[in-house]
Amino acid sequence: MKRLISLISCILFLALSGCVQPSIIDDILMAEAEGLDYLGDNKVLGTITVPNYVTGGVSGSGGGGLPATAAMMSSASAITYDGKSLVEKLQVKGQKAIRVGKLRVMLLNKAYLQHGIRKLIEFRNQDPDVGRDLYLIMVDGSTKELLEGTYQTQIPISRYIYDLIFHNQEKNFPLSNMKIFMYKYYGAHMNAYMPIIKKQGKHIVLTGYALIENNRYAGTVMGDNANFIFKSLLETVNLGYYDYEYKPGQHFVLEDIQSTISYKVKNGNGAEPKITAQVKMSGNVRQGNPEIKTKNYYTKMKKKLQNHLENRMENMVAAFQKKGVDPIGLGDIARSYTRHFNDSSWEDHYPNAQFRAHVSIDINETGSSEMHDSSS
Repeated sequence: MKRLISLISCILFLALSGCVQPSIIDDILMAEAEGLDYLGDNKVLGTITVPNYVTGGVSGSGGGGLPATAAMMSSASAITYDGKSLVEKLQVKGQKAIRVGKLRVMLLNKAYLQHGIRKLIEFRNQDPDVGRDLYLIMVDGSTKELLEGTYQTQIPISRYIYDLIFHNQEKNFPLSNMKIFMYKYYGAHMNAYMPIIKKQGKHIVLTGYALIENNRYAGTVMGDNANFIFKSLLETVNLGYYDYEYKPGQHFVLEDIQSTISYKVKNGNGAEPKITAQVKMSGNVRQGNPEIKTKNYYTKMKKKLQNHLENRMENMVAAFQKKGVDPIGLGDIARSYTRHFNDSSWEDHYPNAQFRAHVSIDINETGSSEMHDSSS
């Protein structure tokens, strides 16, 4: 009986395998980046980029050429009415079959986010070919122009963008891959966000984050310092930096910042919930007024920076409340701290929530000199 079952299983496996279209890596083009520019009237200009991996020197290069791991980039564009049909429309432009199994980044212009992303997110969430480490990104400008631009790098544009975001998220920018985006997008009492990039000459720069509310664009968080504040309210920071200009032209720069955050909630079901963020930071000072060598100056600047950061955090949350967006997930935090949390009333209570931040900073070193008391 066991032999019969095993034989039937093998036959079924072989039969089902024959129904799956094989994909040999040398015979297909793997789309690694996809850009969608909303044109209006439900029309979308879609662009994909495909690295064609070569096995030897490039023709005309005198035999040297590119190494086996280098790539000659190609791209293609087409107008579509939804994200599903883009690859199919582009098949006629590819010298080989196009697949999306290695998609690293998906770019959307601002108009696309303003139009609405619900159908796209539902489609990508159900797409087995899309990995959870994919980055959804807003482009300040045209995604087509950015993907087809010329830059000071030989790596594929998809890897360039992916590495740019990955590297910066180890520093001042919050984590935001597909897994995190979907959790925030579908989660209760929180809003999703995605990185913003733009083409700047022969470079691409990461500028901030686009906020999503009700499936559409709802504002931004922009600038290095603002992104650090945003990250500090969301998660642990390991290699952050903050440039505090305490007077015009006078800077106090904290580097190699490590920070942790914890929250406390009181009256979570009340009309004015009280939420407190406790942020603990440590870092190094490598730039500042020479007077930092004195203990008095050190104590003064530390206090000023703590107050400054607290104000920035409270102002950022107040701006979110005014816009009706909650990328920090304060509603989810209140729910986790409140027994019998009233989900239905939180939307009305969120704008009136009283948020306070308490920041404590430990400065580990101040450069080449140790601090000393100015009175000595």
